Formats: sequence, C-alpha cells, structure tokens
Amino acid sequence: APLPTTADIENAPCTLVERSSKVVRIGDHFVAKYGPQTRLRIQEGLNMIFVNQNLTTPIPLVYALYEENGKAYLLMHYVAGQTLEHLWPSLQPCERRVILSKLRGILDDMRSLPPPSPPFYGSVDRGPLPYFLFWTPEPQKEVNGPFVTEKEFCLGLVEKLRQIRADNNQHMSRVEWLRKHLPAFLTGHHPTFTHGDIQKKNIMVERMSLKVPENEDDFNLAILDWEDAGWYPNYFEYFLCYTGFFWDDDWPQMVEICLDPFPVETLMVIPIYHDIFM
Repeated sequence: APLPTTADIENAPCTLVERSSKVVRIGDHFVAKYGPQTRLRIQEGLNMIFVNQNLTTPIPLVYALYEENGKAYLLMHYVAGQTLEHLWPSLQPCERRVILSKLRGILDDMRSLPPPSPPFYGSVDRGPLPYFLFWTPEPQKEVNGPFVTEKEFCLGLVEKLRQIRADNNQHMSRVEWLRKHLPAFLTGHHPTFTHGDIQKKNIMVERMSLKVPENEDDFNLAILDWEDAGWYPNYFEYFLCYTGFFWDDDWPQMVEICLDPFPVETLMVIPIYHDIFM
C-alpha cells in the first residue's frame, strides 16, 4: 500500500492512544505515532531501526521517520492482537506459561546482543541515555551520558539528584553518601541492550490457534514502545520493570520467569528513582 501522507495521519479517524503523543491507525497496514515530543519520537524510531537491523526481536517495522512543522512522525506496520495487559486476567495458567516462555526467548536474544566496542552506556547512536532519570533541560554530559564506565553511570544519577536537592534547598548529606557508596556497590554490570519499559501494556499478543496452547507457536508476540531503549547496566531492565509494578496481581512474580531478577541492585536504585521522580 502507498505510505500515508502527513495529512492522512493527522486526519486518521481511528485513534488508539492520545496522550503526549497520539497513536492512530491508518487503513489495514499502518500505525502512526506523532506529536511535539520530537526528541522522544526520533529516538524511538532510531531504536526500532537498530533492533530490526541487529536482532530478530518481533517489533513493528518502521516505514518512515521524519519531522514536520514542529512534530515528529513515526510510521509503523500495524501489529494485530491485543495487549498482554488486556488479556492477562482471562488467560489460563497454561496460556500464561507459554506466553512467558516465548517472552523469555525474546528477552534472552535481545540481552545477548554483544556490547558495543568500545563499551559505553548510552543510546544506540552513542548519544545520551534516553530514560528520564538522565534528562536535563539543557545538555549536561555528566548527567545525560553517554558514560564510558559504570562508575560514571552511577555518578550521573547522583548528580541529577544533587541538582534536584539544590533546587529545593535540601541538605546534601544524602547526595554525599550516595556519591561515596553507590559506585563502590554497583559495579561489574556490563552494558546490556535494554528495552526500558517491559510492561504488559507494551506486549502485543496474537492467538494463532483456538485449541489449548501447547507450544510457543500458538501465540505471536510483538514488543512496543522503544523510546527508552539503549545500553544500560544489565540489572536495569529488571529495575525498570519493578518501577511499573502495581502489586495487584501476580505479574511481579511472573516477570522473573522471563527476566533474571536483580533485587539487591533494584533496592539500591529505587530510592534514587523516587527522589528524582517525586
């Protein structure tokens, strides 16, 4: 099919999501994500192109990525199915096991991608880390990255927290404690390609058979929302999953079937997350 024009995207009658960015479906083949957050949309498109070029991870194919009139447009292939979030309450235990087993294979493949050479922690194009914990209004490499070492990565978080506490006239004793102990404790975690938002809402599931599922071929999965992807320490995917737990079902336990847990590292970083986020 011919690619939709900007006018086709703007006037699409089928809106799937409407937040800071709008997601619309155009015809039978296309989905577009667009809005004024140009940096995030362009980064998401670059991340998806990187994945398609380097991995077999099932994601929507990117057809177009461009900026126009202060907006960024990411045009992708439409993926059939429903989100795992929508399906989860109705799935039988055997269905959950099959889906989680398939998801484990996808994440293992993604995390086995060889680290960049020379190693670094940052975006796929060797730029700043996309995740909001490392964002500043103006570029600051000591906070944004990319970082050559895990110590620099840790100190980037500490510096972000220092600036927030300074803006709020808070004492720096906590910052100094973290500056001393965080790099010494969080060490030995190599750069690992990370999605950055593995939640049920970002996993599309298409049922391929009406019978009781027996193997992974009975479901097709696709991973959505790649704006935060990049090279992070190997514990960071689990940590980011933890930040999205609502603790109202068994998902926190189920995640550990498809992703190795890093509870100690998570409990070390989560207070910093809350200090920055709140």
